[in-house]
Amino acid sequence: MDNQAFQAPRCADHIPDTDEWTLKAERRSLRKTSNELGLFILLYFLLMHWICSVAVNGVVESGIVTLENSLLLQFFIQMIGAVAAPLLAGLVYKIMSRRKISAYLPKSHVPLQTLVPLVMIGLAAAIIANNIAGLFDSNISLFRLKNSASQFTETKSIPEMVMYAVSVAIVPAFAEEFAFRGIVMGVLRKYGDAFAIIASSVMFGAMHGNTTQIFFAFVLGLIFAFADCKANSIVPSVIIHFFNNFYSVLLDIMRTNLNWDNAMLSVVRLGIMVSFCLLGIFSYLYFSNTDRRFFRVSNKDPNAFSSTDVLSLKPKMYIFFTSVGVIISLCLFLWKTVYYLLPLDIQQMIPNWMIL
Repeated sequence: MDNQAFQAPRCADHIPDTDEWTLKAERRSLRKTSNELGLFILLYFLLMHWICSVAVNGVVESGIVTLENSLLLQFFIQMIGAVAAPLLAGLVYKIMSRRKISAYLPKSHVPLQTLVPLVMIGLAAAIIANNIAGLFDSNISLFRLKNSASQFTETKSIPEMVMYAVSVAIVPAFAEEFAFRGIVMGVLRKYGDAFAIIASSVMFGAMHGNTTQIFFAFVLGLIFAFADCKANSIVPSVIIHFFNNFYSVLLDIMRTNLNWDNAMLSVVRLGIMVSFCLLGIFSYLYFSNTDRRFFRVSNKDPNAFSSTDVLSLKPKMYIFFTSVGVIISLCLFLWKTVYYLLPLDIQQMIPNWMIL
């Protein structure tokens, strides 16, 4: 009898194409991850708003607010919301996703010869973006619009200046970097650095919710994310974020407390910008000479979290931004942006529960 009649069918005849199976698996994984991260960002945003609102109402009802301490209490409430929101949202995300967040936080040791030039490049780009955003905000009236979220804070006492710096420069540098470069970008790096940098930066910019800061924060997000990916640590972004915010705080304090005219302030701003731009250029040349591939980012998993990576950048972006959790978050941020562009008389007609 023909021995071939007894041969078992080959297993490969019954197994779907490996690449096709991997593609579907990566799509499912990315959509699930995108929904979870979209909801994390949404919860982070809502918690920050809710915590601050509850704290403000509690302080007002307690009757402890006076003309002298109102600004200090405002800064203190901002700090409470900025710290509590990412920690609580991160805890919920950990339970929801069953992920160990610490495993995704980039935490490598960064040598000074890498850290310092990265920070210099980041600060140069951030200060340029800061000035462009300020220029746009100054001329937004040409489009018959007014951004009611844009304003500077007047601090006149030493305690107010210190609290202003802490609540605007120090606390957000740690809290926002933990949320966006730590959790969001850290988790998305599984799907490639290029994708993680862009996706986390778009959400970071959108969350700021006003025309002055959206594009500016998006550019900053790109800078922060790139620096962290190259260093495999959130230390560079924390430092750049702090100095960028402190730059704005310092300008507000100088504008309020020094008897300088606008021309003098412009000279100081120009001097700071030129100094950091030169340092940024030198740092760029340093990296270009030491490693020509330093400024390239990959669409592949940098930490070997997965064995394969078959999706290109475009479908990854499509899956992320069409996920339900991300869409809900973006719609909320869009409403916040539109609200700040409305005339004040129309804003006053909107119910408090709709104001974010």
